[in-house]
Amino acid sequence: MQNVVRFPISHHNQSASHSKGWSYLLADSLAFNKDVDYGIRIQKPNLEKMPEWIEKIVTSGQCKSIYVENLVLNEADKCYIEDLCYKHKVSLFSLSVVQQKRSSIIQGPW
Repeated sequence: MQNVVRFPISHHNQSASHSKGWSYLLADSLAFNKDVDYGIRIQKPNLEKMPEWIEKIVTSGQCKSIYVENLVLNEADKCYIEDLCYKHKVSLFSLSVVQQKRSSIIQGPW
């Protein structure tokens, strides 16, 4: 694994946050901050399996947000996943990781 970049997810009220569901991170080189409760990191699948994995996580009924490192979807999959996320009230974030000489920089939709 390359450099592991840790980032926080802020939760104003952890118990209320948990009742809404889990946060998932599908990544190759990123990890949740150690202080993040209710966060699950999963090794990022190959491109062909990504839509299927996202669909399973979204439709599980226990997810509130998904963070994906360098997410790439074709237009049909993108529309389908956006619709699923809307119906299940799940937020989907694509995190772009740009490698610099000595560090990684995360560019997200903050």
